[in-house]
Amino acid sequence: MRSTPPTRPPNRSRNGQRPPKGPRTVPVSRNDKQRIEGLQEVSAHLRDTGKPEFAERVDFVLTEEGAKFLNRMRWGAVADENPNLAISVTPTLRARLKALASENGEKLDAIVRKGFAQYIAGEWVPPQPPKPSRNLGLEKVNLNVRTDGEQRALMRELKADRSQELGYTVADAWVALAWLLEEFGLTVEDNLR
Repeated sequence: MRSTPPTRPPNRSRNGQRPPKGPRTVPVSRNDKQRIEGLQEVSAHLRDTGKPEFAERVDFVLTEEGAKFLNRMRWGAVADENPNLAISVTPTLRARLKALASENGEKLDAIVRKGFAQYIAGEWVPPQPPKPSRNLGLEKVNLNVRTDGEQRALMRELKADRSQELGYTVADAWVALAWLLEEFGLTVEDNLR
């Protein structure tokens, strides 16, 4: 006897009702519950001592908009310390670089930082970037890596002098991509044209 396939769509429950819309509520952990109660006590204390404007600021942190504000502050600090570098590549090359890094037990971020250090120290220079080919219809995607903020600042300082010295514009993304290609033994011609 063959079993029959289910007749209900995968997003329907067994009783036929749709799942609720919107984000799922996640139970608050015991530690977070204590933190929330502590902030509520601080807010009440501030109101009792004649500081309602400070109490409103504490209350704001407990709202959804306050949570978004705190998240923006956290990501702002991350972006300053480790700014994102978007490198335009084909989907195939992006997948290949990620796979090669994973096989070697490394992260692309760390490899790029190593390349930046070599470039800044003057121990390595990227080859001239290939001329962009137009109308090839190649799909491009971003390979995003987190870089070091101090290295990026040094790269900006060096850019004009190094570009003049080498005779071509030395963009951060090109330095990163050229280093990745070299580290993994890939050729510019085979991967960028």
